[in-house]
Amino acid sequence: MIRVRFAPSPTGYLHLGNIRTALFNYLFAKRTGGKFILRIEDTDQERSRLEFEEALKEDLLWMGLRWDEGPDVGGEHGPYRQSERSGIYSEYIDRLIKEKKAYYCYVTEEETTEMKRLALEERRSVRHDNRGRNFTRAEIESRKVRGIKPTVRFKIDQPELSLNDLVRGDVSFNLDDMVGDFIIQRADGQPTFHLAVCVDDALMGVTHVIRGEDHLSNTPKHILLTRAMGHEPPKYGHLSLVQGPGGEPLSKRMESISIKEFRRRGYLPHALANYIALLGWSPGGDREILNWEELQHLFDITKTSRSASSFDPQKLDWANGEHLRLLSEDAFCRVAAAYLKAYKHVPFDEVFLKTALPAFKENIERLEQLEDRFGIFSDDFKYENSDALKSAESREIFEVGLAVLKTMVETGQAGAEEFCYEAFVNGIKPKVRAKGKKLFLPLRIALTGREHGPELKKIFPAFGAERVRLRLERALGKY
Repeated sequence: MIRVRFAPSPTGYLHLGNIRTALFNYLFAKRTGGKFILRIEDTDQERSRLEFEEALKEDLLWMGLRWDEGPDVGGEHGPYRQSERSGIYSEYIDRLIKEKKAYYCYVTEEETTEMKRLALEERRSVRHDNRGRNFTRAEIESRKVRGIKPTVRFKIDQPELSLNDLVRGDVSFNLDDMVGDFIIQRADGQPTFHLAVCVDDALMGVTHVIRGEDHLSNTPKHILLTRAMGHEPPKYGHLSLVQGPGGEPLSKRMESISIKEFRRRGYLPHALANYIALLGWSPGGDREILNWEELQHLFDITKTSRSASSFDPQKLDWANGEHLRLLSEDAFCRVAAAYLKAYKHVPFDEVFLKTALPAFKENIERLEQLEDRFGIFSDDFKYENSDALKSAESREIFEVGLAVLKTMVETGQAGAEEFCYEAFVNGIKPKVRAKGKKLFLPLRIALTGREHGPELKKIFPAFGAERVRLRLERALGKY
């Protein structure tokens, strides 16, 4: 069975780049009937925060990425937080040292920094020169006396390594140039990322590792280390990175592209997933709008691109708008009302929202825009074009409109269900000189303050007879 993992560090909020990694892992697992594991890599004690762990789990669930094993869910291969696995890492470090596959290294940070400086100055590959392997017992004792705490380094004893990457095909590494003996335990006794990730992938039965191309240079280290521990390495696939709007690399501290911010702005989770999936993958053909089930059925990791993708906010808006319009009227009302309640605190009751919301379904791209659209119901709105209200023809429309409205109220046509725009306008048409746009534009501006917006016949019932009366009187009284 295919087993994949998403292993974020809780040092910030999830952004578009790492949620794409999670999404691709999830889709890969679900298409093949595999398992999706969540593992929290919280060995960075200074920067890891429980609040970030809770936030990233909430974001994953919001996106529909439910893990089969992980924190709060459990599984046969836990614990699923690295901070709870220190004893396991110590066992493997001790075993590697005993088998002479790793060693205590008393080279100082200052020496390592100088080593790098000289390599750059001499235009050589920047790599550790493994000098700590050859320290005599006397040199080691001397350094101990000086209070130097050792790291543990893994030995690299082969010149090259090749692998078949799920995304990039055959890749070869010249280890003599790029990799020296690397640290698997810091001087403070904490395991490094390299050691922890290899132990965890092996013991959790991870069969495929799908991650960003920024980890490609780590892969030969991980393959050699996993083999040295007596396990078969997983298959690797390295995704091209997603660039920010200006071509810069994405960062977990770029709030504008965090999942938290996407949620606040009113994107649908399945619309965001659709857009993100197309950053580096194509289902073939011209289709760009895919529902959640189609994504899980069609996704193919071998068809992902090797080229970098760029985040386009306008394309995301378009995709989200398309998904909003695919919702049924009832579903749109539920989603929109829940969003307004959570983020915007729009002061209208549920009955009103159910009446008003459908009118906006066709002309928004994000639920965030509803707050502005709802400005037409505010009693202190401003007219966008007051000139359209000043003519004698406009005043005639408003006066006749008030008379028609009074009749509708008296005849029982102004209730919540019976209040109809067509009946209102059809009562005005025969009694005024204005026709077409000259009739409808002044009415729209008088009622909403705006020249453009949702169809008046859709929004009219939400105004109610009393609000329509006040708006018409305001238009007459102001000019």
